[in-house]
Amino acid sequence: MNGGPHAGPDDPQGPPDPKEAPVRRLMETAHPPVPPGLTRRAAARGGRLLRVRKAARTLAWTVLAGATVLFLRWAAATEPWRLPPDRVTPPWPG
Repeated sequence: MNGGPHAGPDDPQGPPDPKEAPVRRLMETAHPPVPPGLTRRAAARGGRLLRVRKAARTLAWTVLAGATVLFLRWAAATEPWRLPPDRVTPPWPG
């Protein structure tokens, strides 16, 4: 770090950072006024985002639960773990 946070031109640590002066000037000037109703609009938008996210999460869980039920019903009906019946008849003793 060149100069440190409080280094001045006579500081033995080195010259100050050239980016520091513009930042200091910007911080010392008056801040622009906040538009009226900004907090209300921000809160309304945040509420909308929360509702949309909650609806999307609910929809995703509903689809996942439906897919699970459909898979379990299919598996119970077709029993894919059983071997298919033999197509060749065993020889007839005789």
